[in-house]
Amino acid sequence: MLSNKLKAILGQIVFAVNVFVLFLVLAENRVLIPDWLHVFGRMHPLLLHFPIVLLLMALLLIGIPDLLKNQEDSRMYGRDLLLLGTLTAGFTVIAGLLLSHESGYEQDALSWHKWTGLLVFWTSSLLYNFLQYPNRLLIKSSTAFLALVVVLSGHLGASITHGEDFITGPLKSDEQLTVSLEEAEVFAHVVYPIIENKCVSCHKASKQKGELRMDQVERLLKGGESGPAIVPHDLENSLMVQRINLPQEDEEHMPPEGKPQLTAEEKSILEAWIQSGAPVEGRVQELSDSSSIYSLAVNKFSAQPASYGFDEVSSATLEELTNFYRKVQPLGLESPAVSVSYFGRASFDPRSLEELAPIHVQTVSINLNNMPLEDSDLQSLAGFVNLEKLYLNFASIQGEGLQYLKGLEKLQLLSLAGNPLQEAALAQLAELKSLKKLYLWNTGLSESSLEELRAALPGTRIESGTSVSETILRLNPPVITFDRAFFRDKLNVQLSHPIGTTTIGYTLDGTEPDSSNHLVYTGPLEIDADKTLKARAFADGWIGSKTAEAEFIQSTIVPDSFQMNYLPEDRHKGDGQESLFDRKKAIPDGWNLNWLGFLNNPLEVEMDFDTPTTINSMALSIWQNGGARFFPPSQVQLWTRDSPDQNWKLAKTYQPSPLAKDDPSLLRQFEIPFSAKDVRHLKLLAKPVERMPAWHGAAGSKAWLMVDEIVIN
Repeated sequence: MLSNKLKAILGQIVFAVNVFVLFLVLAENRVLIPDWLHVFGRMHPLLLHFPIVLLLMALLLIGIPDLLKNQEDSRMYGRDLLLLGTLTAGFTVIAGLLLSHESGYEQDALSWHKWTGLLVFWTSSLLYNFLQYPNRLLIKSSTAFLALVVVLSGHLGASITHGEDFITGPLKSDEQLTVSLEEAEVFAHVVYPIIENKCVSCHKASKQKGELRMDQVERLLKGGESGPAIVPHDLENSLMVQRINLPQEDEEHMPPEGKPQLTAEEKSILEAWIQSGAPVEGRVQELSDSSSIYSLAVNKFSAQPASYGFDEVSSATLEELTNFYRKVQPLGLESPAVSVSYFGRASFDPRSLEELAPIHVQTVSINLNNMPLEDSDLQSLAGFVNLEKLYLNFASIQGEGLQYLKGLEKLQLLSLAGNPLQEAALAQLAELKSLKKLYLWNTGLSESSLEELRAALPGTRIESGTSVSETILRLNPPVITFDRAFFRDKLNVQLSHPIGTTTIGYTLDGTEPDSSNHLVYTGPLEIDADKTLKARAFADGWIGSKTAEAEFIQSTIVPDSFQMNYLPEDRHKGDGQESLFDRKKAIPDGWNLNWLGFLNNPLEVEMDFDTPTTINSMALSIWQNGGARFFPPSQVQLWTRDSPDQNWKLAKTYQPSPLAKDDPSLLRQFEIPFSAKDVRHLKLLAKPVERMPAWHGAAGSKAWLMVDEIVIN
């Protein structure tokens, strides 16, 4: 029980606090808050717990005095607790008003919380003074109203701090992905669900910690007060990657302590997405087969929790069946079921399906999208007795081969989008009674045929796209098929498209093919010099496709033996020195295994030629990206000697122009002005940039030299 003297003093303090609060409210936009008061303002989340508890206890004792044996004791304790609760509410309101001057909070949500907080303080102050009047109805209604406002204000504050669904979140069931792999979009269905679940509660319209919003893609890419959260192709300078990989006890670790943390898979997806250029448009199927985000997305949409009655396959068997064009993996750590995904159309051999005989029983999902499958090849699928999902999009299936799928009684999903199906395919599809989903986009089947099929398969959801016939759809890009991007003498390149009625237009000079600038593809192209091929598909009633692109580089000379004197960094080590002359073109993805990255050591290669060789030109195939700290070399030296027992002689020193701030990010051939006759032994030394220029965000730091091939002609 508080003494009368103490209560009088506290009452005067409450009055003074009311005056100061009124001053802050009236002069909110015209007063300059000193820094030391901002420190007190940031104590608002700590202080607010005291008035909530004290006021609710006080209101309980005042509103229901029968809780204690002596009603007078109940009112006395309730009045004392109300005084303490009012006083702490006043200090909490002051801290909140000071904190509201800092940026990062959406004003509409903040305004509601501010005024309900003020209402709590003012109502509790009035109620404390009215308790001396014996009006029972007034007291009961006032206590009920104040209790309601306390709860409402607390809820609004929690919504700003933790998100609108912070309290009810555990009652919500996790939404499962409802799109199929062929429909899945990279950002919307793979990346954003992670951001939405783990990041948006602190970075949205109503709460913008660090002035960063992540609830809209354009605001996510814009970044916050500390700079861009995402730098495409650049993990080191992407703040998102830095923060999620900090130790959890670090104050800047994200998500903050106490919030749901990212799983290892979610971190891998976010990092792979950024490393792949942070694409925000396009479907998973449009990604390069060799990009890391593609592989992770395929795994995500192939996985499906279920229980199975067959035995698990040994890890040795799975490793043996996995190679550079095929991935075989279990659906989960505890699941015996297996999924199979094929990559790389040019490397596909239909007979490779027969190699999967050891896992016929365990395979429940097969992804053969964009593989050159004929109807006869489907016979190899008949042995997969537990197959549930089969993706055959953009192959060359006409329909007769679908008869081999009749014995797959557990097949629930079949996707045939982009195949030139004939009307004869309807009879075969009508036999697949176990199907729950059937995708027939862009197959050329008539609407009447599709209606017949729907009648034959009433339990199957058939997606054909014909319901949006008034919408003009975009064609898929053409498929460019070739052996290797680097070639010695000449190279044959083929262009194809799954829809046979399309016209493929192309250019070989790097310009964009359009209606007035293109050659019409009629057969295989013979490439005998450095060329940049760009191709698009066109058809009546369709929007022209996006551009498919490939660069071909002639490299006629390969040393008979060579040795790299310094190893690349572990992060980008490719296949070691073999990557330098393997004629494999890397893509702009830091996870691609064809890149050799040099940071602390130079690229130094000694090359030996069995016979005297004339060299007319040399180049390094590099990746230039200022934002990712991928710079051309600062200096290139070429050394020669006539025999191994002689000392090297400096033949050429080349000092290229430094990278400028506005230079584009691209893969390029870094030309080295060097020519010589009768070369037997040659050493190339390319030095990475030691100190990046002042315009760069990491000025003074070292830059990467990213190389995938040495080109000699």
